[in-house]
Amino acid sequence: MHAIHHTEAIVLKSSTHGEANKRLWLFTREFGLVVAAVQGVRKPGAKLRGHITDYSIIRADLVKGREVWRLISASVVTDPTTGRIREPVVRAYVRTLSALSRFLVDEGVNDELYEHILDCAAMVEEGIYEAKIFDALSLWRVFTHLGYIAIEERDAELLVLPLKEAYEKMTDQNYARIIESVKSAIEQSHL
Repeated sequence: MHAIHHTEAIVLKSSTHGEANKRLWLFTREFGLVVAAVQGVRKPGAKLRGHITDYSIIRADLVKGREVWRLISASVVTDPTTGRIREPVVRAYVRTLSALSRFLVDEGVNDELYEHILDCAAMVEEGIYEAKIFDALSLWRVFTHLGYIAIEERDAELLVLPLKEAYEKMTDQNYARIIESVKSAIEQSHL
């Protein structure tokens, strides 16, 4: 018998698999990136159908099999994108999660990165931030936590401060440097 792991997870993306199944890319505090199979979720009336939307934060019950993780139940904690996908800050959040799913390569604990994504979700729910600054700062922090950007001493404070405080301390000079760092990291990674 396999153990059931109860964890909070961020749904980075999903894809259809087979006739009624899905695959979910989940970012968890305890395991890092988990790709989980969900059986029968696309059938009409499936219990999990409304609980595993892309970009939401869920409480997940996962079982690790020999070859794959399986999601056996879930409930929504929050979904900062609900009904607001066209808002610029929401699009910036989606872009951050898309970058994370693209550049995070395997399982592994990364508490700081997980906390950063939760902070991003909280700011999106408030919805009062300038999208271009939020976008640049959130992406820069993801790439820095993943090791794609080396932290410069002058920008160290932007990484360790809570996200809202770092956002408030952003200057035009910081913004320009951060944008260049993100562009360079993407180009150099060849992903």
